[in-house]
Amino acid sequence: MSEPKRVHPISMFIDFISDAVSMIKNFIIPFFVLIFVNSNSSIRFYAFIILGVLLLWKAVSTVLAWRRFTYRMEDDEFRVESGVITKKKKYISLERIQTVNTSEGIFQRIFGLVRVQIETAGGTDGPEVSLTAITKAEAEQLKQSIFNRKKSLQQEEMIDENLDFPDSLTAQQPVEKEISVSYRMGIPELLLAATTSSGIGVIISGCLAIYTQIDEILPLDGFLKRFSFLSHASVEIYAILIFIAVLIAWILSVGVTALQYANFTAKRKGKDIIITRGLIERHQMTIPLARIQAVKIKENILREPFGFATVMLVSAGGSITEKETSSVLFPLIRKKKINELLTQFTDQYQLAPESELKKVPKRSLKRYLISYGFVPLLVGIILSVRFPPWGYLALIPLPFALFFGYLAYKQSGYVIKDQLIQLTTRGIGKTTGIVLRKRMQNYTMTQSYFQKKGRVASIHTFVKSSALLDSFGVHHLEEEDAERVCDWYSYETNQST
Repeated sequence: MSEPKRVHPISMFIDFISDAVSMIKNFIIPFFVLIFVNSNSSIRFYAFIILGVLLLWKAVSTVLAWRRFTYRMEDDEFRVESGVITKKKKYISLERIQTVNTSEGIFQRIFGLVRVQIETAGGTDGPEVSLTAITKAEAEQLKQSIFNRKKSLQQEEMIDENLDFPDSLTAQQPVEKEISVSYRMGIPELLLAATTSSGIGVIISGCLAIYTQIDEILPLDGFLKRFSFLSHASVEIYAILIFIAVLIAWILSVGVTALQYANFTAKRKGKDIIITRGLIERHQMTIPLARIQAVKIKENILREPFGFATVMLVSAGGSITEKETSSVLFPLIRKKKINELLTQFTDQYQLAPESELKKVPKRSLKRYLISYGFVPLLVGIILSVRFPPWGYLALIPLPFALFFGYLAYKQSGYVIKDQLIQLTTRGIGKTTGIVLRKRMQNYTMTQSYFQKKGRVASIHTFVKSSALLDSFGVHHLEEEDAERVCDWYSYETNQST
C-alpha cells in the first residue's frame, strides 16, 4: 500500500452534505430571520445570494479537498497528505495506532462502501484520520496491513529483548492460543433492551431544548391561542395529555435504542474484541484487550428487578468527542451469565456475588437518607409555603428519594479479589465498576468533618477513558475498610508482597 490512494468520489458528496448541514445549523437563526421573517424583499434577495455563494464555495472546496487528499502506508507509517490552500502532511507511526473502526452510513451502504476511522493513543479531538468512503475490500486490506505490520514490529522487539537470554529459555516460552468467541443479541433481547432503556429522559430533554430554541425565533402566540381552551381544562385532561406526551417520548426512545443496537454482535478474535451494531448506520469498533481499563456494569430501575444489566468496557484511547466513553459489550444480559461471558471475552475480569461485598456500616444509613432527601425536602418546603395548595405536590418526590437513598445504603460496598477491586454504588440506577489494580490511575480517600466524627470515609478511584478519567467509588464506608483498600493499592505494600 505504498502507492498514494484517494477515497471514493462519492465522499465528495457526503462531505459536502455534512459540511452544508453543519454550516446551515450554525447560521440557521440569522438566515431564517433574513429569508423567512424579514419582509424586505431586497434583503431577502441578498440573503439568498449569500447563501448560494457559500454553498458554491463549499462545493468547490470539497472537490479540491478530495483531489488533494491521499493516503498510503510507507516505512512503517500511515501517511496522509491533504490541504486546499496549504498542503498538509501527517505521518502516523503504526505503533501508535490503537484501533481501526469502520461504519456504514446511508450513502456508504448504497455504494457498498465504509467509513474508516483510525485512532491513536492520546487522540483527543476525534479520530486521527477519517477516510470518508472506501471499498470494504480496501478497508479490510488496510486493517490487515496495519495490524500485521504492528505484530511484526512487536515480535521484532521481543526478539531483540530476548537476545541476551539463552535459547533454551526462549524456546520454553508457551505459544499463545488464538481465542475466538462470539455473542449475538437476538430480537427478544433487542426488544427488551429497547423497552427498558433510559433514553426517554434524553428524548424529553431534547424536545425541551428544541422548544426553547423555536420559541426564540418563531411567533408562537397565534399557535398557542388555538389551545387557549386548555387553560380552563380539568386536572384529568392535563393528566391525560401528560400521559400521552410521556408515551410518545417512550415510543421514540424505544425506536432510537432499537436502531442503535440492531444486528449487535461482539466477537473476540485473539487479543481484540470486535463490536458491530446498527441498522441504518452500521458501526464496527475494534478494542484491543490491552486497552481495557475497567468493566462497568449498569442496572437501571426497569431492568434490575428482572435480573438484567448492561456491561460496558472502559477503554483507553479514542477521543473526547465520542458520544460514549465506554463501549457497550453486552447491551442486555442476565447477571448470572455475566461471569461466563466476561471470562471468555476479557480473561481477567470477574463479577463477585453481592454476598461477598463489604457493605457500608449501619450508622451510614442516616447519611444516605440525608444526602438523597435533603434537596427534595428543601424544594418541597419552599414551594409549599410559596404556592399552596399546589405547592404541596412538590413533596411527592421526597419518599422516592428516601427509598433510593435506602437502596444505595443497602447495595453500596466493595470487594477485593487478588488484583481486582469491585466498587458498587447507585444513584437512581446501580453501577458496579471492576478495576485491575495496575489500571487505577490513583486512589483517593476523603473525609468530611462529620464523616470523621462518625468514623466513615468515601473512597474513589479513577481509570483512563479516552482523554478523560472515569471514576468509581463508595460513600460513607467504614474508616478501617477505606484504609484497607489504601493498603492494598499502595505501591510499597504490593512490592513487599
